[in-house]
Amino acid sequence: MVKSPHLLNLGNPRKVKYELSSILDKSALETIENEIARNAISLFSVGLGHYRFAMKQTAPNWRQKVSRLYYSAYSVSRAVRLFTSGEYSTDVGDHQRFDKLPDDFPSKARFANQLAVLREDRNTCDYDHKCHARDLVLGTRNAALLVKDFLEKAENYLKNKGLKV
Repeated sequence: MVKSPHLLNLGNPRKVKYELSSILDKSALETIENEIARNAISLFSVGLGHYRFAMKQTAPNWRQKVSRLYYSAYSVSRAVRLFTSGEYSTDVGDHQRFDKLPDDFPSKARFANQLAVLREDRNTCDYDHKCHARDLVLGTRNAALLVKDFLEKAENYLKNKGLKV
């Protein structure tokens, strides 16, 4: 959780910026925008770190690989949602929203569906001690391909929105 005082603790930073736009000068509004961008870049970077860690895992570590792939996609989804709509939460319920992408996100329906499946696979890996790699819906190979594609699409999407990730 971010420490106070912090923009993200005030609620949706896009709404905060909008509500203050009539009383703050251009420089102050740019400061808010820069803080939103800085945090979105940081979330994206966390996602890349999870991805790199996941891709180093070997077959016997399939649970860790799927779990880190999920957290990679989750962190990048948080970056996209923060930057585009100001949505930010540290609540556990946010995991249920991570596949809720902006309407103009490329292949939104496909990613929403497959990321939800990845979340189920991650839950299986993290919480079902009896499962085997063959029990996963996506499996490690398809999960890795999905997340790689998602990260690439998210990076291009954010760049097109003006964020330099």
